[in-house]
Amino acid sequence: MLQVVDRIGFFINTPFHYYLYEDTINSLQEKGYTCDLILNDDISHNEEWREMYNGTVEFIENIERDDLEAFPCSVLLLNGIKYNCVVSPYYFSQLSDLGIFNVRMMYGVGFGLEKESWNFSYWNVFYDMILNYGQYDYERTNIFNSGRIIGNPKFDRWFNNQINVDLVLSSMKNYEPSKKTVLYAPTYGEHSSIDQWLDKLELLQKEYNVIVKLHHGTTSLQSEFSRRQKIYSMFDNVTDDRTNTLDLLKIADIVITDTSGMIFDSLLAGKKTIILNTDRSDKYKSKSPEANLLREIVTSYDIGRSLETSLQSIFSEEPLEVDIMQSLIDNFFAFRDGRSSVRAAEAIIDTVQNPKQNILREDLKEKLKL
Repeated sequence: MLQVVDRIGFFINTPFHYYLYEDTINSLQEKGYTCDLILNDDISHNEEWREMYNGTVEFIENIERDDLEAFPCSVLLLNGIKYNCVVSPYYFSQLSDLGIFNVRMMYGVGFGLEKESWNFSYWNVFYDMILNYGQYDYERTNIFNSGRIIGNPKFDRWFNNQINVDLVLSSMKNYEPSKKTVLYAPTYGEHSSIDQWLDKLELLQKEYNVIVKLHHGTTSLQSEFSRRQKIYSMFDNVTDDRTNTLDLLKIADIVITDTSGMIFDSLLAGKKTIILNTDRSDKYKSKSPEANLLREIVTSYDIGRSLETSLQSIFSEEPLEVDIMQSLIDNFFAFRDGRSSVRAAEAIIDTVQNPKQNILREDLKEKLKL
C-alpha cells in the first residue's frame, strides 16, 4: 500500500551530492520542513560502482548532525513509501516511484559538446521544477516555465565568508604556507587529463604546494583503480569527494583541471584557471559563444608544453579582465549574494504547495514513456 510522507527527500550517489544540497536542506529545515537523504543503493549491486555506495554510507554515518536521516532507496520502494517531493541532480529510473513531485538541482555546468548533450538531454522533461544556475542552463532546460533561476546554492557559504579551512590545512603533509598552492582537479574516465599530464604535475611539488582533488568517479570506480593508486604514490596531498570543494578553493592560488565542472567552480571563486588539453580534447570542444569567451579568460595547455616553467609567469600576470570575466560568469550564475539556497528552498516549497498543470511536459513524458 502506497504511503505518502510529508517530507522532502534528497537523492544522492556520492558525498559530492551532499555538499550540493547541504545549505538548501538547512534553509528548508529553518522553514519547518523535514528532509531525508535517499541513498542510491542500486549501485551497490554493481561491482564497478559498489565502493561509491559504501563510501557514501560511511560518509553519511560520520556527518555530525542529528536532524537528518538517510534511507536506502530500495527500502523505501519495498515499503511503498513516496515523498511529497524528491530533489535530485539528474534523472534516475526510480524517481517516478519515489516522489509525487520531482525537482532537479543542477550540479555542474557540463561544458563541451558531449557533456552539454547529456546535461540538457530529453530526461529533463521528467522534472516538475528545475533549479537553474543562470540564463545559460535556463535557456536549455526550461520547459513550459518549469525552470527557476536561483544561482548556485553550493556557493552560499563562499559568498557569506563562512569557509573554515583549518581541518583541511591540518591534514596536509609538507604544506608550506610561504609557497603558492596549486589545486589539480581532473575529471574521470576517457576525458581525464590524468594519464597524459601526471608526470609533469608531479614536478610542481618542488616549488608549490600541490593538492590533488579526485573526481568521485576516480575515488570509487573499479575501472579507475590504477589511476588512483598511481596518484596516491606520486603526491603528498590527495583528497576526494568527502572534502568540500570550497575548502580547497579557499586555499588554492591557481586551479588546474580539464573538462571537469571544476572549471566553473574555479572561475566563480575568482581563481586563475588552467585547462589541460588531451589527445581527445578536440572531440568534444564546444563551438558556442560561451566557449569562445571562456578561452579568453583561462590558460589552455596542450601536451608538450611545460607547466613547471610557465606557472610563475601566470602568477605574475595581471588579474583576470573584469569585464570579460563578469560577462561569462553572469551568463552562467545569476546570483552571487549568498542566498541561492534560500531561493532553492522557496522554489521547492512552491512546487509542492502550488502545483501547476504542465500539459506540454506531461505529453512529452507520455510520448517518452518516462
